[in-house]
Amino acid sequence: MQRHQLFFRFVKFYLRAKTRYNVHSPFVFEFTEAVLEDERWYYAFSEVEGLRAFLRSDNTKINVTDFGAGSQMTPGKERSLADLAKYSAKPPLACQYLFKIVDKYKPTTMLELGTSLGISTAYQAAGALKSRFITIEGCPNVAMYARKNLELLKVKNVDILLGKFDEKLPEALQSLGKLDYLFVDGNHRKTPTLKYFEECLEYAHEGSVFIFDDIHWSEEMEAAWGTIQQHPKVRLTVDLFFFGVVFFRKENKVKEHFTLVPWIWKPWRIGFLDLFHR
Repeated sequence: MQRHQLFFRFVKFYLRAKTRYNVHSPFVFEFTEAVLEDERWYYAFSEVEGLRAFLRSDNTKINVTDFGAGSQMTPGKERSLADLAKYSAKPPLACQYLFKIVDKYKPTTMLELGTSLGISTAYQAAGALKSRFITIEGCPNVAMYARKNLELLKVKNVDILLGKFDEKLPEALQSLGKLDYLFVDGNHRKTPTLKYFEECLEYAHEGSVFIFDDIHWSEEMEAAWGTIQQHPKVRLTVDLFFFGVVFFRKENKVKEHFTLVPWIWKPWRIGFLDLFHR
């Protein structure tokens, strides 16, 4: 049932989504060009995808401690590394979006809630090699493999904090001092998600970028996303279905919310005149 619900949420998302040809905000158009329309394949992509392929064939079983809403695909405490790589890790396209967002805005302080096996972590870290990056993982066994994976990829700018988000988030925020970039990829429940948002907001500034994963994962997460969009400090959001991106730019006097897909997903949205300007 959950998969069917997610499919219908995607259909709703797709029907209202716009492309580069329907965006009139210069800032959002630049975002679209840099994130959705940049077709370059970066060296880091090959390295991380090589690791993903290896993990997807590893049937080693580990006990997983999950403090959030759990997995929709593979319930239960014992899971294989292959299952984690297949169902818990972000898909390649979403990871590439994360890399490109980081690469564009070049944050110097980064925080991730939910390391999993470190696949998305490695993508984000590669986008800003000089950043200070803290990621929090609640499961000791998963964190152990994440450390091994990041070492294999020679990722040196990431520190993994082991523990519950509620316990480790204040420590991470105090250590970073300010928050240029946040990726929330864990728990997947409304109340905790909003709690993390409020805590991190105290360390945000006008140029910060917050990203919330799986905003269409459930009605509860969609409600959390809606609440975040309406927060007084939030000036602009972008819904990419995989996740939602939040900006705090004071230049945006009026709130704006965008739902975007690559133009190739909706090629008929190209205007007649646009055909002669490509």
